[in-house]
This record gives sequence, C-alpha cells and structure tokens, in this order.
Amino acid sequence: MFRFVLNQWRRQRGKFILTLVGALIISAGLSLMFNLTDSSQGTVEQTLQKKWSSAYDIVVRPKGSQMTTESNNLLEPNYLNGINGGISFKQYQQIKQMNEVDIAAPVAVMGYVMSNVSFEKAIKIPSTPGIYRFTETTYIQNGFKKERQSKTVLHLAQGTKVQVPENASFISEQIDGFSTAVARNPVLIVGIDPKEEARLVGLDKSVRTTNKSRYFNSTDRLESDAANNRNIIPILVNPNSFNKGSYDYDIERLDAPYQTEQDQQKLIDKVIKSQPKRSIIDSPLASYPAKNIQHLSIPTAKVEETYLRTMVEKTNSLQTNSEYAEGGQLVYQSGPLRFQSTASPFSSRWSTAFEVSATPTRISGIGIEKEFISDKGFRSLTSMGQKVKKPEPGSVDVIFPFLQFKVVGLYDPNNIKVSKDPLNELPMETYRPSSADLVLDAKGEPVNPAKSIDTSGNPVGLLTSSPNILTTIDSARAVNGEQAISSIRLKIKGASTVSEESEQLLQDVKKQIEQKTGLMVTITKGSSPQPVVTKVVDDGKTLGWIEQPWIHIGAAMTIFRETSVGFSGVIFAMLAVAIVYVLATSYVSMLARRKEFAVLLAIGWRTKDLYKIVLIEAAILAGFVSTIALIVEGIFSIVRSEAMNGWSLLWIALFSLVIYLAGAIWSAWTIRRISPYEAIKTGEYVKAARVGLKLRSTVTLALKELIGKWKRNSLSVLSIALPTALLTFFLFVTFHLQGVLYTSWLGQFVALQVGPMHYVTMGVAITIAILTTGEIMWQNVTDRRASLAVLKALGWTNGAIRQLIVLEGFLVGLISGVIGLIVAYTTIYVLYDLVPWNEPLLIGVSLALPILFGVIAAFVPAQLAARVQPYQELKDAS
Repeated sequence: MFRFVLNQWRRQRGKFILTLVGALIISAGLSLMFNLTDSSQGTVEQTLQKKWSSAYDIVVRPKGSQMTTESNNLLEPNYLNGINGGISFKQYQQIKQMNEVDIAAPVAVMGYVMSNVSFEKAIKIPSTPGIYRFTETTYIQNGFKKERQSKTVLHLAQGTKVQVPENASFISEQIDGFSTAVARNPVLIVGIDPKEEARLVGLDKSVRTTNKSRYFNSTDRLESDAANNRNIIPILVNPNSFNKGSYDYDIERLDAPYQTEQDQQKLIDKVIKSQPKRSIIDSPLASYPAKNIQHLSIPTAKVEETYLRTMVEKTNSLQTNSEYAEGGQLVYQSGPLRFQSTASPFSSRWSTAFEVSATPTRISGIGIEKEFISDKGFRSLTSMGQKVKKPEPGSVDVIFPFLQFKVVGLYDPNNIKVSKDPLNELPMETYRPSSADLVLDAKGEPVNPAKSIDTSGNPVGLLTSSPNILTTIDSARAVNGEQAISSIRLKIKGASTVSEESEQLLQDVKKQIEQKTGLMVTITKGSSPQPVVTKVVDDGKTLGWIEQPWIHIGAAMTIFRETSVGFSGVIFAMLAVAIVYVLATSYVSMLARRKEFAVLLAIGWRTKDLYKIVLIEAAILAGFVSTIALIVEGIFSIVRSEAMNGWSLLWIALFSLVIYLAGAIWSAWTIRRISPYEAIKTGEYVKAARVGLKLRSTVTLALKELIGKWKRNSLSVLSIALPTALLTFFLFVTFHLQGVLYTSWLGQFVALQVGPMHYVTMGVAITIAILTTGEIMWQNVTDRRASLAVLKALGWTNGAIRQLIVLEGFLVGLISGVIGLIVAYTTIYVLYDLVPWNEPLLIGVSLALPILFGVIAAFVPAQLAARVQPYQELKDAS
C-alpha cells in the first residue's frame, strides 16, 4: 500500500510538488507561530508582573469594613485610611502561622496626635493701650479653594489700669506671652511590624544613616509611665511634608475706647452686662469693628518640618529615657470617605463615577474641643478620650493617651522597594499620599490641563496625608488595645507570577483565612488602576470633578485571560487556514482521482483499502511537516542560543497530525459517496448545482461557474477570509491603537504588541490561502476544459479566457474581503466596544488585499485555461 502511494505521487509530479510546497509552508508557519506565541506569552507574563504587581498579594481587613464601591470590584486608592483597628493579635498570629503565608505585615492606625509648634517672638504685641483681637486661623489648600480648617479668636487688653473681673471675656495680664505663634498640627501615627515591613517593602533600607539614625531593633519597646499617664514609644520619622496649607495670625485693633480708666471701666461693664459668664473664646467683643494692624502666615510644611526637627533634636539630647521627650495627646481617629454612585459625565472616558459631599463634622466620643477642627468635612472623627471615673475637684474629667516620642531614626519613603510608577504603586498609602486631578470644573467643563489636587493634613479632608510617624506594632497594642490592627498585608509562597496557578493558590488561601478568622480577605495581586471620576460637593454646590486611579480588583488576571484568548486566536486562525488548505488539497485530489478510485472499487477493492491510502498519505505528510519543524526549531535555537523547546515540537507534531487527519477524514467521507458506475460514466460523483442565472456578460458567466461548484469555491473564500479578518484586526491595532492589542486607560500596559513577526505569520497564512485558492481554481479549469474549448471555438481570445479566470479570482477575493471585514469588525466591537467606520483606509485595504490575493491565485489557472486547444479538447470530449 505504501508503494502504491509513492507510485501515485510519482505519476502526478506537479500535484505532489504543490503538496510538498504546501506542507513546507505549513511546517514553517507552525514553527514561527509557536515561537512567536511563546515569546509573546512570556512578554505578557513579565509585563503583567512588572507593571501591575502590588507590594502584597492579599489584604486582610476587619469584618464590616467593606466599601460600597467594592460591588464594582473597585477600591478607593486610599482605602486603608479610615480603618482604625478591628483585627486582634490572636487573629494576626493565626494568619502568620499558616504554611502558605510568607510575609504578614500588619498596619495599626493609632490616630492623630495634636502637636504644638512654637515660633518664639514671631508676633509683635502692640504697646499702645487698647483692645486687640487675636485670630489664629488654619488654612489648607485642597485644589478647589483655600479651605479653613480651624479658627480661634481671643481678645487682649493692653494698658489696663482698672480691676478686670474674671468674666470680662478678654485677657489683660501677661499678654506678651502671645508673641509666640503656636501652631497646632495633627500628626498621624501608624504602627507596623519592623521585621515584616522590612521584608515586605525594605523599610529598613530606606532609613537614613546619619545623625544617629537607625532602624528598629529588638530593644525598641514602649515604656509606660502610669504615674504620669504617659507612654514613651520608639518611632521612625518621615521628615518630608506634603501639605500646602498655612497658619495665619492676625492682630486687629478694636474700635472701642480704652485709653482712660473711665473708658476701660465703661467697656468692662458693657461686656459683663452682655455676657454674665466668662468665655474667653466666645466674647461679645467679636462683634466690634476692628482694623487689621498685623498679619503673619506660616506655611504648614514649615510647621511640620519644625516639629519633626525639634522632636529629633530633643531625642538626641536626652541622657536617660526618663527625661522629657517631645510628644502629644492621641486625640482622635479619622473615618473613611462616604461615596455614593452617580451618573458619569462622560461614560466613554469614565465608566464609573461617584459623589462625595462635605457635611458638618461628626464627632463620636467625648472631650474634643471643636474650635480646633473644621466645621465641615468629608470624614467623621472618633475621639480617643476616656471618662475619668472619679475625677478630683478642679481636675479634668476626660483624659487622652499621652505619647512621648523617642526618635530611633529618619526614613525616606522614596527609597522603599515598591514601584514609583503611579500606575502600580497602589495601594501603598502608608508611605505616599493618594493623588487626584481636577478634570472638570463646577460647571462640568473640562479643565485643560488637569489641575493637581493636593493632600492636606486635615483629618476630615478629602485627601489626607500619609503618616509621618511610624512606631512598632507592640506600641500600638499597648496604647490601642488587643484589636489595634487595622489591616494585614500578605505575601504568599508560590504566587510570584500572574498566572492561573497563582490565582488558584490565592483563592485557596483567602478561603482558609476567612474560615479560620472570619475576617474580610481581598486578593490584590493582579489588580490594576482604573480611572474613576468623583464629583465633590460642598453646601449642595459642585466644586468640580476629580479623577483618580482606583484599584480594579483582579483586572490583570482578566487581561491575562484575554491575551491568552488573543494567542489562541492567532493559533486558531493559522490552524484553520492550514486545515482549509489540506481539505481543499484533499478535495481537489479526490476530484482528480475519482475515475481511478471508481475503477479500483469496480475491480474488487474494498472501501477500507482506499481509506488506508489516504491515511498513509496523511501520515507521511504529517511526518514531513514535523521533520521540517524540527529543522526550523533547530535554526531558532541556534540563532537565540537557547535549548530546543521540546513542548513546541510536540505541539507542532500534534497540530500537523490534526491538520492532515482532517483532510484524510474529508477524503474518506468523499470516498463513501463514490458510485463506480456514475464516476466512470460521467466523471463526477455528485451533480453540480443548477444556477438560474442568465449569461449576459463575463461577470454572470464567472458567477455561474463559482456558484455551480459552490462547495469547493467556499473553501477558497474561507481560506482567504480567515487570514484577512486577522490581518484587518492587526492593522486596526497597529494604526488605531499604536500597536497594542490590549491597552489600559493610560496606554501604559502592553499585553500583546503587534509587530513584524505577527505580519510574517499572517504572510504565511495568506500564502497558504493563495495556494488553496489557486489549487481549487486549477481544478475548476481542469474540469471545464471542454467548456473553455467551446468558448475559444466561438471566438474567445486567449486574453478573454484569462480575464474570465482572473475575474473569478477577483470575485472570490471580493467575497472573502467582505466576510473577513465583517468578522474583524465584529471582533473589534466585542473587545473595544466601537466600530471604526471612520477608517476608510482600513476598510479599503481590508477589501483590496483579499482581491489581490484572489487575482494572484488565479494567475496560473488563467494561463492553463488560455492554453486549451479547442480541437483536441472537443475531440477528447466526444
């Protein structure tokens, strides 16, 4: 049987050579495709890992801390801010001891310490007798406007000559002390585990090595002094400031007589009468007209820098830990922002939009002096004050934890081991403040260029600052209690890459933690930034719309799967074109050998014997393809200086077998339909389709021939339409999306870049398609030699015959182009939600190229048709 096959190929050398050429192109194409796919797949994994790999794989939060935005798989960039404890140290140890957990780094948001920064003799107290209004105002610059954070008003009397009662509502003694400008600055403190934080982000490597600065060690522990109600805690200080506010001090002279004793007594009586009870802050004098005589403004950044520098200097000068160090009361904790969904102003740009509104500041708990906080804000406050059970007469009845700071070292957050790229630094707000851009103004008009919205030190502000002070998790436990931990960030063993295996491992760990602890677990690995626009409202009025890169949970895994589908699409297109080619070759071969097979069946051959012939042919060709692929793979390996990829060879062998087995099955199905008598008599084993088309022109004649043998010609159309669709898609990606198959909102992430190698692969597929079309048209010409002879006998010239065959190729290409364009545009619509009708060049090229391919495929059959000799063909037909 094997010898029979070889003798048959030897008798039909032309067909055999064409078959070998096709097999050679298929093998080279498969090798090229697999090498390209392996390279692109590796690029995708590396790019995903590099661009969208957060500093941790999983974040654990307290139960009930879920945000409303998480229903859309979105997390606010500063989502850990506002979570103030809720995870116990027992739960932390349970998680830390899990076998799959490599790093477990807790964060304990302790709260804000109200610090006081003094600037000696910064204010000049007037010496002229009179009543003066002393106003201390704290402003923050939030990008929309200059916003007042706090305001304190006192009245001072200079040159008093009479007795001033206690309820006079102003200060008349020791007013020179007000020459010192005192700035009250809230400072956020966060507790971390030094060892775990060093492993997670390399915090130890970010510590400055000058001025006795060092990282935490095992001796750095909280020292409690219960007698004096103080706790000395070790801290790391970030001396950088991100705030752009100011502390303003104004002195005004009231328009009130206060020169003589009579004037003074008269004013005192008037004030006491209007306000019997003494109130230094809320005084009737606030309604008096006044003239500003002095103004002082100190930037918030300078206040923070002075405070932190003073803290370091005092620590360095301490001889013993019992000495006084800089510190302050732990006053309050800040809550999260409250978002509400709203309609997006431009849904094509921002698919998701929220609204956040400023409301009167809500304070839960006791003991906070409201004059030192903003009247309105976007967050709530929780007081850290505790009621004294049995206060002594004259003492305070509410106490706050008092913290004194022992500065261990200074650190620079810019030196931690996380990316500086704003696309993938999320979520690391422990070290950097969140960012936002004002993109639409109050009227909804675009702000071009977008204006940066600054963070502020305001605890109830829109964008709060990151903490400047870090302490140990043990210190947070001693001060805030057993449930001081706000969140735990985890690195998982074996989840170093963005892949299906890593995703499954993370899902298993998530389920295990939830079952053991009952805490909230979110997988952050594979998250990516997504643009979200937020409408900012104050007093019912829109201040503007800000854009932020929110955290889209699991988006990178989605893209990973989509790009895998993209690779599968390339493989599928190449495989489909190869299968169509083999099917067409098998079909044409059966058409050429139908009489021969009919004779064999007539003389007693069994159908199984014919099956063996086509199977042996398929196996030989598949082996030939695999051998050529082995040679090509060897060349690739030598050029790249890499070891040969055994898996690629195995896949190529399997694909080759599938391709040629498909052709063998097609041939076997065709053989079953052969009727020896009909095949020997008519030369056909199926009747041609009847076409009710009047022959009025060359075009209708060409259409009649194509439709009459529509089954074989549909293979030609399919072989060109498939690569045309993929080529159109690649052209769209190249010119419309700048060569990126899948792009993020900033165009920074490249999942699959369409480059020259993709077009080379398409070139191979198109070459196979041209061979397929050419071979089928060759067979069409062979079957129509008698008809063509009649046309020449009637006077058709060789040129007219060539035009007829080329016209058939033109029509095949045109139909293929239309089908390919529909498939490509449908794919573009599904992936990008757009149809590029405004790309006439893309449409033109997508139609012109397949027409060109059809014409090229028709060239050789047209030459064959032109050589038909009327006398000889009509003689043979008779």
